Amino acid sequence: MNEENLLEISELKLHFPTDDGDVRALDSVSFGINKGEIFGLVGESASGKSVTSLSVIGLTTGVIDSGSVIFEGEELLEATEERMRDLRGNEISMIFQEPMTALNPLYTVEKQIHEVMHLHGKLPPPKWNTLERMYVGMRASITRPLSRIFSIAREPSSLKPSGNDALFLFSVLTAYWMFSNLPIFSIFAASFLIFSWVMSSINTLDSTHHDIIADRLRDVKIPNPSGVARMYPHELSGGMRQRVMIAMMMACEPRLLIADEPTTALDVTIQSQIVELMKDLRNRKGTSILLITHDIGLVAEMCDRMGVMYAGRVVEQASVEEIFANPRHAYTKGLMASSPSLESERKSELSTIPGQVAAPSDYVPGCRFCQRMEVGGETLQNRPPTREISPGHWVEDCPVCVGNSQGGGEK
Repeated sequence: MNEENLLEISELKLHFPTDDGDVRALDSVSFGINKGEIFGLVGESASGKSVTSLSVIGLTTGVIDSGSVIFEGEELLEATEERMRDLRGNEISMIFQEPMTALNPLYTVEKQIHEVMHLHGKLPPPKWNTLERMYVGMRASITRPLSRIFSIAREPSSLKPSGNDALFLFSVLTAYWMFSNLPIFSIFAASFLIFSWVMSSINTLDSTHHDIIADRLRDVKIPNPSGVARMYPHELSGGMRQRVMIAMMMACEPRLLIADEPTTALDVTIQSQIVELMKDLRNRKGTSILLITHDIGLVAEMCDRMGVMYAGRVVEQASVEEIFANPRHAYTKGLMASSPSLESERKSELSTIPGQVAAPSDYVPGCRFCQRMEVGGETLQNRPPTREISPGHWVEDCPVCVGNSQGGGEK
């Protein structure tokens, strides 16, 4: 393994068992990510990008046949589930493709971030004892609806006297009066209050922990982080939820961050903010990032090196500058041609790649892009070798898709 590499994937093969037989999703995938580097993995849907990332963190439902996934010298494919749980969120974090489904709608933002940090021991000892947290939780559960009417802070996070204490005292006196005059109703009310007391104490965070989580949200440029921490996912916009996901994944300061389509379904302005945020986190924390996307323009803006995936294989990889200046594989050229540029003529039509990706069960053993282009011959029977055609520039050297390249070493 190269000493510069934080993560190295080598000859990874994976299949999914189906009723119609095994379907191979990854076929000898190989690439590495250097320390402090942003590596982009680009390709069409169903090319194997997300499956590759899930294989790294041990969450894939497929069967890994062979290959190697080495993280800082440790073989992850041989790691126990206990070891993988320790690595996930702590050393390797992943931003999933859709933040609304990745966040739990039943818990506040701070509760979800707290769970990650508590699991990996990243929180200091609590400032409050159990009784103090129970009191704050009980007070908040009673005064929250009343505070909306009287415009007092929605949820206190301090033991200092406040307007909520007056509301709390009023509620206690009201409950006492009801118990004295309406005993049957009061029994049910008292039972509900006791239940709320216990449940609130479980979900109430220590003030020190709340401040730490607010700081994590502040790191991702969320305005009013203390207030947002107490919100639920449905109360936030798509861009804010994506920032919360980044804050959650960066809470334990991982060495590697996997971002699976982090700008999907976001408007252009929010996309730009998310990109700048991730670049800033890399620059400040030295975190390596694996960016998974179908947007080759985003890769050009954000990444240091990139790999192009097609039909479960990496067909080309090099530095971003090298691939954009000298793309060699026909599929890479097709992706670049299908993206708009400043040089495009007004009202001109974008180029498209003809044909469509074959179903995984129909993949040929040879060049799969030739299969799409309906090219016959020996290229469909034997897989082309992967060659280094220039320093650091590797390509699946199909004579049809690449032409007469003069390669260096074979990989």
